[in-house]
Amino acid sequence: MKKKIVGLFICMLMIALSLQIPATALFDDIHEITDEVGDTRFDYVDVVWASFYENPDEPEYLYAALKISNLQDKIGCVYAIHWYLDNVHYDVGFHNGIIIPHFEFKKWSSSYYERRTPIDIWNDSLNSGSFDLQNSIIIWKVYKSCIGSPQPGDVLIHSSVFTAQRISRLGYIPFGKLFSSFSDGTDSSESIDYIIQY
Repeated sequence: MKKKIVGLFICMLMIALSLQIPATALFDDIHEITDEVGDTRFDYVDVVWASFYENPDEPEYLYAALKISNLQDKIGCVYAIHWYLDNVHYDVGFHNGIIIPHFEFKKWSSSYYERRTPIDIWNDSLNSGSFDLQNSIIIWKVYKSCIGSPQPGDVLIHSSVFTAQRISRLGYIPFGKLFSSFSDGTDSSESIDYIIQY
């Protein structure tokens, strides 16, 4: 048992170092978003927590981390973290195999919203992501200019998470009460604000 715990600790430390996130970020007990475990049908979309982080060595980036109960590489899953900055809605997302109306496998995104419509501004040359199955963590590394250029002291508010097992990019299949257990989400009113540090 001790070997497994030590192995897990070393693995998480390696991930933190490879993404240049302070190691304490993955072990921090204070997360901006938390959720009850076991409140959805599929543990691979069951949210545990989500957090924002920054690295003083790369002040131009914001990190967003999402811990899932049992992350798996499943077709038809979507994972997203939403927040507001200066009354503008932003999100980061990962879509794996959204089949209708067209195929999108392992697509990272970073969006702002105009009248509830997401405008994806993900830039592969600036942004990156990590889909860590071993530790059940998804991490987005997003260039701040892609998400409103927040300055030190700016506050990310009303953050929330949405995850789902679905097949439609439009989000209609599956949805509604019949399929509500296929997704997980958090209430933005229960989140903690994040203050930009750098």
